[in-house]
Amino acid sequence: MSLDNNILYLQGALSGRDFLRRTQLNMKLHRRFEPKTLRWEYQLHIKDKPAEYQAGFLDAIGAYMLSSLDGVQIDLYRWEVLHVLERANQQK
Repeated sequence: MSLDNNILYLQGALSGRDFLRRTQLNMKLHRRFEPKTLRWEYQLHIKDKPAEYQAGFLDAIGAYMLSSLDGVQIDLYRWEVLHVLERANQQK
């Protein structure tokens, strides 16, 4: 699958990155962790979107999570999520 042709997937990935940005800012401002944040976002805004959009959203969250678990500090305002997902897609 070429990501260049799948606009819904790309939009979902960017939405995932935007969700992470909002969540990070909220954590800095309020200093409070809400475990349900991702579930709420998914149930209220993402679940009614097409499957490709959902896949892009979840893949972006997964890429961030796996990179963080690997010890990589990610600046969400400079993170090129689409390049990361494109590289991962080419390795398949």
